Amino acid sequence: MSVLGKGVPSYSFAPVTGTLRYFRSPDDVIASLDSDLESTIALVASGGTTFLSPILGRLGGIVCLDGTLRSHLAIVSREFEVPCLVGAELPGDIPDGTTISLRIADGAGVVAQETTSHEQTPSTASVSENWWEYIRRVGDEIAVKDFNLEISAEILDQLIAEDLTDERLNDLVQHMGRAFKPEITRRSGFTSELFPMLPYMSLSVIEDFHSYADRVRVIDDAMPAEELGRRLREGPNKISPLWIWMIGYHYLCGRECLIQMGKLAPDERLEDVRTVVDFWRRLSLAHRGDGTLDYKDAGFTNRYLPTDVVDDLTSGATRLDPITAKGLKRLNATVSGYSFLYFCDSRVGICDSGPYPRPVGSQQTIVRDYLSLAPSSLAYPWAEDLDPPYTGLTMALTFDRSAFTEFEINDWGTTFTEPEQLLGSVTEAAVYGYRTDGTRELIPPAQWSSVAAELSRCHMKLYQRFAAMNRTERIMAATTMYTSGLRPFAAYAGVTDQIDWSMSPNTLALYPDPFDDDDRAAAIFGNALVANDLPGSFSPLR
Repeated sequence: MSVLGKGVPSYSFAPVTGTLRYFRSPDDVIASLDSDLESTIALVASGGTTFLSPILGRLGGIVCLDGTLRSHLAIVSREFEVPCLVGAELPGDIPDGTTISLRIADGAGVVAQETTSHEQTPSTASVSENWWEYIRRVGDEIAVKDFNLEISAEILDQLIAEDLTDERLNDLVQHMGRAFKPEITRRSGFTSELFPMLPYMSLSVIEDFHSYADRVRVIDDAMPAEELGRRLREGPNKISPLWIWMIGYHYLCGRECLIQMGKLAPDERLEDVRTVVDFWRRLSLAHRGDGTLDYKDAGFTNRYLPTDVVDDLTSGATRLDPITAKGLKRLNATVSGYSFLYFCDSRVGICDSGPYPRPVGSQQTIVRDYLSLAPSSLAYPWAEDLDPPYTGLTMALTFDRSAFTEFEINDWGTTFTEPEQLLGSVTEAAVYGYRTDGTRELIPPAQWSSVAAELSRCHMKLYQRFAAMNRTERIMAATTMYTSGLRPFAAYAGVTDQIDWSMSPNTLALYPDPFDDDDRAAAIFGNALVANDLPGSFSPLR
């Protein structure tokens, strides 16, 4: 590959390859209307170019010789998610029909000519070196950094199989700390009328640190993390990507709280840290399948579902009219409220993946999973006799991406858009319910209201149960909720009965002193993970 020139990327995009084609006037656009343009990279002169509008959403990419990020072409290309470089500097003559690629390297957009057949592709070793260099990079003010590597299935397997040396483990922990710190500061406040959130969050992450290494070893011996990750790609509503994310991040949060309290030194229990972080690394790589580890790594996306699975989900979609759109919003609000309560006023039972590009124009689909609405492998005692109509729901929500100027799904699996109200822009939706035997069925719009009514009934039953608890019972219930995160993985691997799920005495010793006190819990948690002098949330291992 040879670099032909550079430009400013209009947004963070994955590498694309296509055939260069000059567009100088509307006549060139009209002449291309009947062409397949998905593999065409348009070369234009002006950043104010509007004559591309009839075909812009169909192009594989755009290179513009002038303009800035405020130019019309840059703005519209972002909305259509068409890779675009503005202000590009290129050599005088690149023949029409040249195969080129557009990619982002160290924040700059690169126009490159693809390798010829006699040139060697990058070795696995060089890709590994570049991947770890990516891990070590700092990124912008919220730790976003361009992921500009092309990871084949073979290279992915090699990355997964690599040993996590002391140096690499420390690099990975620092990468995770840099990713986590700005995200936790961007979160909404940790408040709940029912559950004392800072006490139970602090206790739960500390318990994860005390218990996860032993539990992970049992699961990994029965079914390696990478095999778990591959199997969980096969369809939605199996185990939430958020629970995958929490394995690594909650564990390190617990480590940091204990360091803050003076109960752990940064260089203690390194083999346990290696066990858990490596399990999370292999699981995440295999599940995501593209070489990234988090939503943020992949430009605030997670497209883990194969195209044929998304096609199958959207095949049952209903075109929304005012009545069905209202019914969808009511069902979504009802199940969301119920799921939040089921998971002790936390969002971990709800997870968005995508957005998945659809074949038509700028249409995209979010797959929203509501997991564990009934008794489940999480074994929550408050859910033992709940009987909602379905054990989980999946919504395939299709919308026009050009309706939004900003769109991201954060590492908690929550979608944020500008303008807000994603559901207001959804044009087609399919809702699926899961039975206790694991089978899935399409729920027609005429039944959405009855499903919502049944969930409301279960919601009230659950609310009365939690309302009857005293403060200590609520703290321990919510701590149980978070610290059960490995149970679905153990169930999938068939080793639930081989693991001790009781809470560690080392964790129990911290209640009620200091973690029955909201202010002290907030000070420990906040000082450990946010108000520290580290570049991220997590201390180096040495």
